[in-house]
Amino acid sequence: MAARRCEGHVNDVRRRPASRRAQGARRARLQSRRQSRDQRYGRFLGLTFLGTLVPGTGLIAAGRRRIGTTIVVLLCLALAATLAVVVLIPPSELASYGGDREMMFMLGGVLAVAAVAWLLVALGTHRVLEPEGLPASKRLAGAAVVIVAASVVVAPMAVGSRYAFTQRELIGNISSSGASHTTPELDTADPWADKPRLNVLFLGGDAGEGREGLRPDTQILASIDTETGATTMISLPRNLQGFPFPADSPLAELYPDGFDGSGDAGEWMLNAVYRNIPTQHPEVFEGVGDPGADANKWAVEGALGIEVDYFMMVDLAGFEAVVDALGGITVDVPRDIPYGNKSLPDGSCTEANGYIEQGEDQLLDGFHALWFARSRCGSDDYERMERQRCVMNAIVDEADPATLLSQYQSLANAAGDIITSDVPADMFPALIELMVKVQGQPLESLTLDDDFFASMGTTSSDPDYDELHARIVEILAAEPTGTETPADTPTDEAPEDTTEAAEQNTAAEASAERSTVTDTEARQSSDETTEGGTDGTEQSEESPSDDATDEPADEPVDTGAVC
Repeated sequence: MAARRCEGHVNDVRRRPASRRAQGARRARLQSRRQSRDQRYGRFLGLTFLGTLVPGTGLIAAGRRRIGTTIVVLLCLALAATLAVVVLIPPSELASYGGDREMMFMLGGVLAVAAVAWLLVALGTHRVLEPEGLPASKRLAGAAVVIVAASVVVAPMAVGSRYAFTQRELIGNISSSGASHTTPELDTADPWADKPRLNVLFLGGDAGEGREGLRPDTQILASIDTETGATTMISLPRNLQGFPFPADSPLAELYPDGFDGSGDAGEWMLNAVYRNIPTQHPEVFEGVGDPGADANKWAVEGALGIEVDYFMMVDLAGFEAVVDALGGITVDVPRDIPYGNKSLPDGSCTEANGYIEQGEDQLLDGFHALWFARSRCGSDDYERMERQRCVMNAIVDEADPATLLSQYQSLANAAGDIITSDVPADMFPALIELMVKVQGQPLESLTLDDDFFASMGTTSSDPDYDELHARIVEILAAEPTGTETPADTPTDEAPEDTTEAAEQNTAAEASAERSTVTDTEARQSSDETTEGGTDGTEQSEESPSDDATDEPADEPVDTGAVC
């Protein structure tokens, strides 16, 4: 028995080293397999990430060479085509595509399809590369890699598709909604061929509390040089009276002596045309989409003596949303501007809720920007017109590409709710391309204020419209501020022709210089105003500066100096 126990002990001793060697070998094999699985899993994650960013590469690595190569080639062709479009097509023409509803529909659809296809290829790549037998945690990690990588490309495509469809809807909302007697017939292929200037009337509509109907108190005509984009903005006072209508307008027969009549003088001013004329003469506007706008365009044409091509109406009640979507606007506030109050029939004002403080580079949100543009207490209509132009310029300055892209959805929604126009939808591409030129030029302004009419020996209630027409034509024909005319450039014209042209230009400049209001005078007059008027609105008795008579009064001024 002792011998057997001794022999068994010896055998156990001999087996122990062999067992340890077997266990060590087994551990080594398990470690090697674990490392191999980790390597395969890391390779799976890497190829999945790459295959999601660059569709087709992951499929090639998984052995699906034919389909993977096809996808890579298609991707390269698409990128090359996109690069060619960006490089070869001028930026202004690219921008004009934003006004083409068909182009926006195609772009939105292409981006949506491309986003879905990209995501499907990414999921397919993940599926064919995924090793078998992965635990749930690692499979979840692989899916997360696909989601993160796909979001880098697919998310911008989805946003771009949404923006394209939103832009298409916006153009549809603000374009002409019906017939018009006053819109020009232009060739959309080359609309500015025979049109050196485009005149667009901007109306600020206010159908506020206590008001019957809509009265556009803000009326600014933007006259745009279609070749250069140089723009002159002419602000018309809402209390302009006695203006004629164009000879070819049906209103010329109805009002042969101009827009005038008995009763309340406030019902015969420029801001009353929009509501009153269509109400009094509905037969003239049968089938017209916006009768008030047609009547208002005819009124401005008769007052200024130039054609008005299109109008754009901005509902001031929704103006706040646009400014807020831009993140506010920055303006110079010439004095403390009250808000939250209103004028009374006796010329006084109710107590203000607060004040927009005087100062340069004041950032205003939508609420305060609206009051800055509309506040009447303590000022007259002309100062108000100056402030409204400041706001318009500030909006243009804030509308940089980065802001437009980041806030586009909010801006588009706000604009679609508050803007109407008679611009045909197929004219928006050309109009947007022209606006690109406008942004590169200084905006000049002309205010038809008391000093302007005083320089003609008249008032806004009884202007000399023949002289007004002549002055407007001279001003718009003058060389824009900031442009350079080569002095030594040889021409083929005869010397006498050159002399005659020079004399005409000198005469135009002299006539314009006779009646310009300088920025300093505009600020001085705004600080000296009082209230009270025949129509229940604010008027002022301005005290011109001592040297006011020596200064011109109707030459356009760069609005950058005012604002």
